[in-house]
Amino acid sequence: MKKLIMFLGVLLISLTSFGQLTINQSFTPTSNLKVGDTLSIKYTVSKGTNPVTTPRYFWLRYQFNNKAVSYLSTTWSQGNSSQTFYTGWSNYSFTANTTNNKVATSLYEQYQVSPWGYVANSDWNAGQLTIQRTDTSIDGIIATQKYIILSKSDYSNIHKLDLSYSIDATSASITPITTNPGIISLGTVTGGAASFNVRVAYPSNDTSVQYLIAKLIPQNADGTFNDNGTISAPFSSTGIATFTTTKIGEKYALNIVPPTGTAYLNNIITVSDAYKAFLQTASVGIGGTTNYFQYPTLEKKIGNVTTANSTFSNEDSYNLFSHIMGINVSAKAKIPSSTATSFIFLFGKKATWHTGAIATQNSADRLITITSATQTEDFAYAYGGDLDYSNSTDPSLIAGSVTGMSVNPIGNTASVKTNSTNSVASLNSIAYTPNKLANATLSLSSKIEGTGVVLTGTLTAADLAGLQVIMNYDSNTLTLDNVVFDTGNTMTNFSTHNNGRLTFGSIDQNKTSRIKVGTPYKLVFTSKVPLQNTTGLFFTVLSDAVDANGNKVNLIVE
Repeated sequence: MKKLIMFLGVLLISLTSFGQLTINQSFTPTSNLKVGDTLSIKYTVSKGTNPVTTPRYFWLRYQFNNKAVSYLSTTWSQGNSSQTFYTGWSNYSFTANTTNNKVATSLYEQYQVSPWGYVANSDWNAGQLTIQRTDTSIDGIIATQKYIILSKSDYSNIHKLDLSYSIDATSASITPITTNPGIISLGTVTGGAASFNVRVAYPSNDTSVQYLIAKLIPQNADGTFNDNGTISAPFSSTGIATFTTTKIGEKYALNIVPPTGTAYLNNIITVSDAYKAFLQTASVGIGGTTNYFQYPTLEKKIGNVTTANSTFSNEDSYNLFSHIMGINVSAKAKIPSSTATSFIFLFGKKATWHTGAIATQNSADRLITITSATQTEDFAYAYGGDLDYSNSTDPSLIAGSVTGMSVNPIGNTASVKTNSTNSVASLNSIAYTPNKLANATLSLSSKIEGTGVVLTGTLTAADLAGLQVIMNYDSNTLTLDNVVFDTGNTMTNFSTHNNGRLTFGSIDQNKTSRIKVGTPYKLVFTSKVPLQNTTGLFFTVLSDAVDANGNKVNLIVE
């Protein structure tokens, strides 16, 4: 019995050859790859040293991502005395068995596992190379394969060596057979598909961000731009525009544009904006300069709405004031409204927004190069004249903004609003919560008097330098007869109405006047039909107020 066991042991040793055999793959070219290029992958066997293996038969299984590359051909390299065979299977992937300390790079060990870890997978193809020689050992490059690079967003781990088996001239299995690393990643491939996102920072209580459009204008090789190739993407309600047809390596000029002819544009420029512009022009120091604006370079660009002027001036303040008073200044100022065919709209990189760096034609803020498969660029924007940032990016409420040399990060009164369930490319919104405002209440009470209706506004808050209310009334039932103001002798009052839309309010024009507490507003209507009550006759569209320092006040109309 002992002799039989000894004989079986000698037989087992004779059928296994212990020597390091390695197989690795390499690819060329290794740089400046682009979609459509031909990729060469070489498979190289190394017989090892101490001891040297003598493989005469070599068998290899591998897999490649069929969304990244497409197989073309196999060329063998072991001479005329070799026998070769190539085959493959579409839509299969292999997963290595790593139980009991097995490793994926030990290819003969994976070969010995039963069953092999193949599953159906439409993204992967399996391939097999077989070669044998009778004249000498197999060594060096055994084969070179060619593939076409396809358009894909990620080229990591696209080719893997999985299983291997080899025997020597005595028909003994060679072990171990290893690879390092046995995986190919291509890195950057230009022309590959990429998801490019544009995010904007905006006040979280503003829903108008969804009306903005992002546009990418392709850049030609000579640096010019091809307007005919422009692609567009709408911003979501979370301030993200996603492009899915861009490719790595492409260059674009970015443009962010608002719509025209939309009703929300009528509510952007209010009394707060006009008063801030007024304070900037009126706050002249001893040296003749004004210093009201906190971010003067940026805010002067936002406030510069006058067509004839390229810098902020008294004319801009006057035109904004005239606009809220209902005077049509469209011939000389570009102010957002539903009837304006064009108006001022600015945008720039979020990181430098506070400096007043505005994206203009050929500026660095506007030029985009797609460098990765999932790229996101953050921007800020402003409507011309929107100095209270009601519908624009407030530079003081986004991380990294500075005033002079002081860093003004997000603090207790402002926060970044995130949305972990955002469906747009799984990106968080960069909306921010505006600073909490002081409150003021304007109580509107209506009553039927004779054949008409009187709407009385009662104000309890003092120190208001400006106030504005936009409301709708039922013009089929009522006719506006008069707006009676009792705001104080030095306040400037205004009112306009058109097709049932009524705007009324007051603004300080000498830096010292304040709206009188009490009942500063009385609106008198004549009824076109007999009335039993005033329910449903009035609806507030917008309310705004500003204090003596130019701070926006939350005006509650009830």
